[in-house]
Amino acid sequence: MKTCKECRQQFEILEKDKEFYAIFEVPEPTICRLCRTQRRLGYRNERFLYHRKCDLTGKQIISSFSKEKPFPVYDNDAWWSDKWDAKEYAQEYDFNRSFFDQWFELRDKVPRLARQQQKPMENSDYCNCASRNKNCYLVFSTNHCEDCYYGSWVNYSKDCLDCGYIMSCELCYDCVGCVDCYDLRYSFDCTNCKDSQFLRNCHGCQYCFGCTNQINKTYMVFNEQKTQEEYEAFMQQVDTGKYSTIKSMKEKWEDYVNDLVVKEFHGRNNINCVGDYIENSKNCYMCFDVNDCEDCRYITRIQKAKTCMDYNQWGENAERIYECHACGYDVFNLRFCNLCWQGCSDLTYCDQCTSSKNCFGCVGLRNAKFCIFNKQYTEEEYYPMVEKIIEHMKRTGEWGEFFPLDRSCYAYDETLSWELIRLAEDEIKAKGWLYQNTDKQGAYTGPKYEIPDNIDDVNSEIAEKILISQESGKPYKVIPQEYKFLKQQRIPIPRKTPDERHYERIEKRNPIKLWPRACSKCSASITTSYAPDRPEKVYCEECYLKEVY
Repeated sequence: MKTCKECRQQFEILEKDKEFYAIFEVPEPTICRLCRTQRRLGYRNERFLYHRKCDLTGKQIISSFSKEKPFPVYDNDAWWSDKWDAKEYAQEYDFNRSFFDQWFELRDKVPRLARQQQKPMENSDYCNCASRNKNCYLVFSTNHCEDCYYGSWVNYSKDCLDCGYIMSCELCYDCVGCVDCYDLRYSFDCTNCKDSQFLRNCHGCQYCFGCTNQINKTYMVFNEQKTQEEYEAFMQQVDTGKYSTIKSMKEKWEDYVNDLVVKEFHGRNNINCVGDYIENSKNCYMCFDVNDCEDCRYITRIQKAKTCMDYNQWGENAERIYECHACGYDVFNLRFCNLCWQGCSDLTYCDQCTSSKNCFGCVGLRNAKFCIFNKQYTEEEYYPMVEKIIEHMKRTGEWGEFFPLDRSCYAYDETLSWELIRLAEDEIKAKGWLYQNTDKQGAYTGPKYEIPDNIDDVNSEIAEKILISQESGKPYKVIPQEYKFLKQQRIPIPRKTPDERHYERIEKRNPIKLWPRACSKCSASITTSYAPDRPEKVYCEECYLKEVY
């Protein structure tokens, strides 16, 4: 057992953990799993975009960095151009100074990419931490999508609006944690469901409304079997194009699912896995929101990875990754790296590098190898120098730690750290972390627009209006693509801002934390992401399958 240097809670180093530390040739961590995740997420601003000027071209751009940041920021096309070279900022390593002091000095000189986007990106300027999208707007951590708006961790999906944590979905609205679904609304934790609304924990259902724990059912209403004629008559009475109807149904639905029977974990097709929201994986321990992973520990939001530890966001053919954030697309053997993509391998303490190999402490390099602090070395010079620097870092106590949170590019409340662990302004500042007050927004004093209750009474002029949130009084807009989607699908205009809708969605997800509990049916010991004070009846997998199937 160890005491976390950050939260002062005890955490355990398991024998299997030690095997991984030996593989990566790193010391045991000094902070617990949750604090390590918090530290990495402190380098991830997904949702906050700013207008500023490109420091290379001078043109007005959209960026995840506000204009007050200390480093140059280049528009994406300018950053990828041949008009500059990160090696121009190379510096000698000084063994009389700490590694991190020198590294941050380098980081703050090298131009940064305005938005974290991996090409191709078509007509998707207002997206961040995204790759290979087309016609998308305000979607984050989203990859391989088309015509998707207002979402987070949306992958391989099309024509989806206000969704989170979905995979391979189409025509879905206000869905969370759904996979392989079509024309699904107001639902979460469903798989292969179609033409349905208000579902939870359903699989293979079609033409169902208000159902839970149903498998391969058709024409169900609040878990009661109906004929096709009865179901259609019910849907005729429920005008889902009216905001008042949806609001009433949501209230009824929330009461209905409070006493729901749930399985101890979310996932399928797994072997020897511990965590939650795991799909098609093997030998994964304390992992959350992962797909197609093997032999991984303490990873979150990762797809297609093998032999990785303490790693969050991305993947896509990643192997041997340790203490890294947002590294993906054919990456191998990375340690303590941030935002390294596209064929990178054998990197340590590197940031925003692409298609590079055998580099240490570098920033912004493209197609480079055998560089240290952006300085070019020969292969013969490189390895002895790296060993010497690591020995120096061991003496200063820096080796084996990810970049410190107090030196992040972003304020704490700009990042996903704030979503993981909510802290007040005084708590953030007391830790020496940056605080920006992202909630601050000027009041709208223009004419008030009354949104019609029925979507049938709304016309395209709404895209020119300023709307006011019923919850916070903050202004927001409906974009033309959003209006078209809502109109065609007969979905009422939302009454809250996109951010407020986002935070409502993430509240529907269980935390990346596990508790010991007893099965509500057989009293067997289980480990689950449902906290002991949750209202659901939590069953072990065996009891749940007997109950549902």
